[in-house]
Amino acid sequence: MRRTLIAVMTSCLLAVTACTGGGSPTPTAASEAEVVAWMDKVCGAVDGTVKTMADEPPIDMSDPAKLKTGLSDWLGSKVSAVDKSIADLKGLENGPHPKAKELAAAAQDGMGQVKTLLSDTKSKLDSSTDPTQVVTAFTEMVAKAGELEKAGADVQKKFDETGLAGSAQKASSCKGLQASPPPS
Repeated sequence: MRRTLIAVMTSCLLAVTACTGGGSPTPTAASEAEVVAWMDKVCGAVDGTVKTMADEPPIDMSDPAKLKTGLSDWLGSKVSAVDKSIADLKGLENGPHPKAKELAAAAQDGMGQVKTLLSDTKSKLDSSTDPTQVVTAFTEMVAKAGELEKAGADVQKKFDETGLAGSAQKASSCKGLQASPPPS
């Protein structure tokens, strides 16, 4: 269950920055180096969340209080990482590419969907009164994680539509994300 959630969420986050093929060439209004540097920042904004999502939640079924607290703390750290990514992406809306704002907004929306899932689950966990409710809330989150794949695909499509796939392939932070396989 833990690995499934992490794999799906990491795949979604990787899709936010995995830009392959397609797209029109970058306009000449900004130099290619400026666009690549900006893409590096966009991918870097997502990278913190990807790295944070890579750890597994502490699951100690022998102690219900520790289970609830551990999962709640784990989710809280993930929400904080997503918040930082969203804020960083917001700060990149005025990039050197004519569609920078559109692309940054699409990435923010994708990250917002991740945040909603994590926050909703944390709220359910925090209000739970028994271990069964804790496990149910976490299981529901895993079941909904598939919805995040669509959000990631939508963002990837936006990268391709804006013609930034080539620039992303040259940005080191984007390369690092593409090279990171999701956990199995």
